[in-house]
Amino acid sequence: MERPTYNLQLKTQKSSEPILILSTLWILCLWISCLAKSPLSGYQQAMKTIAVLLGFFALACGIVSGQEPKTNSIPPKIPASEAKEHVNSEGTVSGKVVELYKTEKLVRLNLDKAFPNQPFTVVIFGTKTNLFPDLDKLKGKTIEVTGKITEYHEQPQIILATTNQLKIVEAKPEAEK
Repeated sequence: MERPTYNLQLKTQKSSEPILILSTLWILCLWISCLAKSPLSGYQQAMKTIAVLLGFFALACGIVSGQEPKTNSIPPKIPASEAKEHVNSEGTVSGKVVELYKTEKLVRLNLDKAFPNQPFTVVIFGTKTNLFPDLDKLKGKTIEVTGKITEYHEQPQIILATTNQLKIVEAKPEAEK
């Protein structure tokens, strides 16, 4: 039986495109009305000028708020051997699980090389291990883990808190019959 793949799910934010369109149409209407050649008193001309300036201000605010935040960008994919260069940043680290070490308080998955030469470690604390019931089956498989790359005793790591941070990218080949 094949273990399901955990996929990363990104949050999306609402678009402010309708606000931009309405603001642009409003400014266009005001601008056209200013071009009309009807005589205006000084007070009316001042009010039209203020309305046009407020329209441009609203448009500028709409453009700024309509920009996508950088937090929704997809983290870069990093081989386990290069993770040390990306400490304190978000990323997706990939590597082959060569060692699985379980204690009562945590589980460590060492990627690419066994302890003490591992270039990267995936950490799952004991309170979260119930989310990952088949950890033993990960040994020998290539995985991707996504999150903030931190450092513990000068070794890069990602601490897993949710299943969508872990993705199996290569299944362990079955023995031929």
